Amino acid sequence: MALACAMIVTPAVAATPAAASAAPSYRACYDGTCKFTFRRPVSFRVSARLFGFSRVYVSKQYVATFDQDMVVVRAGNSTAYLSEGGSGWIRANRKKRLSFRVLAITSKGATIRFG
Repeated sequence: MALACAMIVTPAVAATPAAASAAPSYRACYDGTCKFTFRRPVSFRVSARLFGFSRVYVSKQYVATFDQDMVVVRAGNSTAYLSEGGSGWIRANRKKRLSFRVLAITSKGATIRFG
């Protein structure tokens, strides 16, 4: 009788991996040091106390002037266009620089490292 109750109380549940359906987290980027690959435009928060702005936008765009795909980093009132291997930084109000480097650009997306 006890065995029958235990079987009724514990129904079978199909397991699905949580990581497969979860959106990527950019919390590690808050201090300005992280590395990630993106396929779509992304934005993430950074410390306004450290950098003078609170949000960074990163995307990949085709730039006709240079006839190539480039990574675009926007923060505060600044915008940087970088090709593969390029590096740069954005600084606001004499605060700490947010530096970055484009590690790779492919037809599907790009990899960038901050810090």
